[in-house]
Amino acid sequence: MKRYLGCFVLGLTFFLNVQPVFAQTNMEHQILKKDMESLREGQAGLKKDIQELKKLIQGIKQAPAGPGGDFKEAIIDIKGAPIKGDKNAKLVLLEFSDYQ
Repeated sequence: MKRYLGCFVLGLTFFLNVQPVFAQTNMEHQILKKDMESLREGQAGLKKDIQELKKLIQGIKQAPAGPGGDFKEAIIDIKGAPIKGDKNAKLVLLEFSDYQ
């Protein structure tokens, strides 16, 4: 019994006198606080930028699509027009330009 009591007292003394190995100094603590504050400021700036971008996107969505309004399907007759390649091709690339 004395042996266990001696081990207990020795162990208790050891644990009470041990200093924390990874304890931060006051200077390190202040540096970390400053770093966290700068991160918070950067995050607030990013949030502000995101809100501005959202407003711009909403404005673009609400704006009419070009001078003629929305796109409407157009049928263009190309019979007799100059062409290059096979007339029976599955894919046709058509360039339409208005030179005014």
